[in-house]
Amino acid sequence: MRAGSTLLQAMVDAAGGKGAWFDLRDVQVKVLTFVRPAPSPDDSHVAWYGAQTVLADATITLAGAHLGWRDGAGFAHVHGLWWDRTGTPHAGHLLAEATVLAVDHPVDVWVLDGARMESTPDPETGFTLFRPTRTGPVDAPNAVLATISPNVIIDDALGKIAAVAGFPVSAIKGLGSLIGTRLSGRAGLDDLATEVLLTGDAGKGVMAVGFDGPAVAGDLATDTNRVCVTFEVILLAGAARPANRSTD
Repeated sequence: MRAGSTLLQAMVDAAGGKGAWFDLRDVQVKVLTFVRPAPSPDDSHVAWYGAQTVLADATITLAGAHLGWRDGAGFAHVHGLWWDRTGTPHAGHLLAEATVLAVDHPVDVWVLDGARMESTPDPETGFTLFRPTRTGPVDAPNAVLATISPNVIIDDALGKIAAVAGFPVSAIKGLGSLIGTRLSGRAGLDDLATEVLLTGDAGKGVMAVGFDGPAVAGDLATDTNRVCVTFEVILLAGAARPANRSTD
């Protein structure tokens, strides 16, 4: 990804205009813009976003991103953890179109053939959400792109998706929102909406942030975590490796 580009444009360029999943680690940025979840200002939505926070000279420590399509152009959904220049951690929903890279940076990206995320209005939640959309045939699928609906227990959904994948699943990547975040053996979050990034490969490890306070991390407690608005995932087969790890 190239210095001086917005994170969104850098991702579009790296993926050649296709849909993709990005692992973002230790990315230095000139400007980083993000929001956190917040209570809804009306009765039309279960939750909303807080005010934008803008950081200068920050580092994206760990984030994940679905790159898809919205209103005829590339659009990214990004959750993660970042540090400001004083060393203070922050977490939430990063605005890729308002975040600018400070240096060239290599990136792991899984570029998709045959499908991508596209934004469409969702009457149930009142939001415009990413949905998997077919873009062409695939002879030998090695990934599944999916979204999980509100109130569904996330580990149940991941198990069902894996069962119909048609291949052994080696890794699960994704992000979305949960109704609170319950962790195994440690304190989680009780907020009505929490922004979540899956970490690790098994679909159990998470980083989550709520309305107030610091982010939490750990393994999801079993059979208790329900999706709030949506959860977007990609399940990878063993052969589904990063398509690009260079600055080209």
